[in-house]
Amino acid sequence: MNLIKLNFSKHPEAQDMIKIIEKDKCLSTTEAINFSINSEIYHRILETGWGSIALSLWGHDDPEREWEKMNNPCVEVDLEESKLKEVNDITKKDKIDTETAVTYFLIFTMELLGYHI
Repeated sequence: MNLIKLNFSKHPEAQDMIKIIEKDKCLSTTEAINFSINSEIYHRILETGWGSIALSLWGHDDPEREWEKMNNPCVEVDLEESKLKEVNDITKKDKIDTETAVTYFLIFTMELLGYHI
């Protein structure tokens, strides 16, 4: 396992999605993040190539809805080696920070859960 520190204080869309996944799946914050980082989502991010576009669209269907916020947007997550490799691969391919890469995994998870992006 690999412990990574994530700071979502500048990623309100990630905080919102994490809170939704926590509620929908009855998971803790770290479990919600781990749930979202998987090979199926990784391949979907690579195949579509529209992670940044999808992320920019989050919440457009209900612009009046107040996004949920995490009590503490700084979290430490233990990731399996394969999950860490997938996150790092997305950061390198898209030239983004780790938090944004994790947010790509979250947005595609929301899509699979049936949420409108």
